[in-house]
Amino acid sequence: MQRSVVEMRAALLVLALAYFVVGTSALAVVGLSLPISQTFHIPPDRTGLLVTAFALTFAASALLAQSFFGHWPRKLLLHTGLGLLTVGLIAGALAPTFTALLLSRLMVAIGAAMIGPVVSATASQLVAPHHQAQALATVFAGFSVSSVLGVPLASVLGPTLGWRGTLLALAVMAAVSAMLIHRLVPHVLGGSRVTLTLYRRALTTSGVRPALLTTLLQIGAPMVVYGVAASYLAQRFGSTPPWISVTLLGFGLAGITGNTLAGLLTTRYGFTPTLITSLSGGTLAVLALLLLPETPLNGVVAFAALSLFAQMFQTPQQARLIHLNPTERGLMLALNASVVYLGISVGSGFGSTLLPQIGAQPLAWLPLAMLLIALVANAAVPVPSASTAFPSASRE
Repeated sequence: MQRSVVEMRAALLVLALAYFVVGTSALAVVGLSLPISQTFHIPPDRTGLLVTAFALTFAASALLAQSFFGHWPRKLLLHTGLGLLTVGLIAGALAPTFTALLLSRLMVAIGAAMIGPVVSATASQLVAPHHQAQALATVFAGFSVSSVLGVPLASVLGPTLGWRGTLLALAVMAAVSAMLIHRLVPHVLGGSRVTLTLYRRALTTSGVRPALLTTLLQIGAPMVVYGVAASYLAQRFGSTPPWISVTLLGFGLAGITGNTLAGLLTTRYGFTPTLITSLSGGTLAVLALLLLPETPLNGVVAFAALSLFAQMFQTPQQARLIHLNPTERGLMLALNASVVYLGISVGSGFGSTLLPQIGAQPLAWLPLAMLLIALVANAAVPVPSASTAFPSASRE
C-alpha cells in the first residue's frame, strides 16, 4: 500500500511538471520580448502577439482536441501533446522571421491544449474521490509555479542562452516530461469520442454554463490589471522598476499559496465554500486597488491579495465541473481550460486597450464589475449535498 501511495505521488508530481512546462512555454516569450524584438527589428510591444496567438489557439484547440482525440488513452494524448510542444519550441528557436516564430506558437499552443485538460483529468482518475481536490491542486501547482518562475526564468536564461537557446531548453524540458510520464504515470483509459451531441449535452447540463461564465469572468478580471502590470503599477501606485519586480514576485508567491490553500480548503469544506471565498476575496482585493493610497507598498499588498484569491479558484472549479458531469470529465476540463485562455485574452485585451484611454485609477472598476457578475453566475450553479461533493474516480 505504501508503495502504491508513493507511486501515485510521483505520478502527480510528473503531471505537475508537464503543467509547469505548459505554463512556462506560454509565458516565457514575455521575458524574452526585448531580445526577440531586437532580432527581428520590431517594436517590443508587437511581441505581445506571441502571447495572444498562443491563448486564442489554445482556447480553440482544447475543444477540438476532445473531438478528435478525447477517446485516446491519456498517456498517448499526453505524449502527443508534449511531442507537438517540443517540435513547436524547436521550430520557434530556429525561426528565421517573426512570422515564422508566430506560426510556431500555434503549434506550441495546440500541443499545450492536448496536455493541460488531460493532466487534470488523469490526476482525478488516479486517486480516490476524497483525494481528488488535493490531486487537482498538486498538478495545477505546476501552472501556478510557472506563473512565478516562467517569466523570470526566461529573463535570466535569455542573456546567457539567448532567446533561441531558451526555447530549446524548454523543448528539452518538454521531452524529459514525456519520458517521465511514460515511466511513472499509470495507464489510464480515455473517455468517449466527443461529438457535437456530447458538446450540446455537456453545455446543457445543469449548472455548466453559469460555471463556465464564472471561469471566464474570474480569470479575465485580474488580467485586466496584470496584463499591463508594469504600466498600471507605475501610474496607480507610483511603483519604480524595483518595486514592480517585487510586486510581481509577491503576486506569484501569493498565487502559489492560494493554490495550496485551495486544495486544503476544498478537501476540508468542499468546492462551493472555497469558490465563494475565492470570488469574495478577489472582489475585496480589487476594491483595494481602487481605494488604497498611492504608495508602492500598497501596490504590493493589493496585487498579492488579488493573486492569492485568484489562484484559489481553479482547483475547486475543476472539482465542481467533474461533479456536474463525472462521466465526461475530460470534456468538462477541456471546456474550462478553453474558457481560461479566452479569459486571459479578453482581460488582457481590455487592460491594454483601456489603460491608455482612461488611466490607471478607474481601470479597476472593470474587474470589480466582472467579479460581481461572477459571484452572481456562481450562485446560479446548483450546490451539491455533502454526500455527493466529489464524483467517482472510476473510469469514464
